[in-house]
Amino acid sequence: MTKKLLLSLLLSLAAAVSANAHCQVPCGIYGDELKFGELEQHVETITKAATQIRELSDKDELTAQDHQQLVRWVNNKESHASKIIDEAANYFLAQRIKPDQEHYKDKLELLHHIILYSMKSKQSSGAEAPETLGKKIAAFKGLYLDHDHSHHGHKH
Repeated sequence: MTKKLLLSLLLSLAAAVSANAHCQVPCGIYGDELKFGELEQHVETITKAATQIRELSDKDELTAQDHQQLVRWVNNKESHASKIIDEAANYFLAQRIKPDQEHYKDKLELLHHIILYSMKSKQSSGAEAPETLGKKIAAFKGLYLDHDHSHHGHKH
């Protein structure tokens, strides 16, 4: 009797897990607005880091502390750019953007630009790449939130 009950419980659990296997993260944990807030915060951090890198690099002579701070700003900038790339690929491309959605190609193009300008933000300490990145995220947000992205009967 106990073995049958345990087997039934395991089978029903397996069925529930496979029914929700379309999402990498269980549905309902993250919301689209939260994701966009995180992306915008990453851009702000990248912009600040790039500014600090330029300011430190403009000094005539760097102290050991300046070198340490420069390394930390570079690492921070690269980390936040990588997080944007990760969110664009693993959240939006893998889970939220579907081929049958309205403006599918426009969304793909904007996500590609977001990934591209995130990479460019890693490669440079200039202001142009993070500024363009912020604009691409804003454009994607406007297009994305303008349409219903509920799927499989519920929203993230």
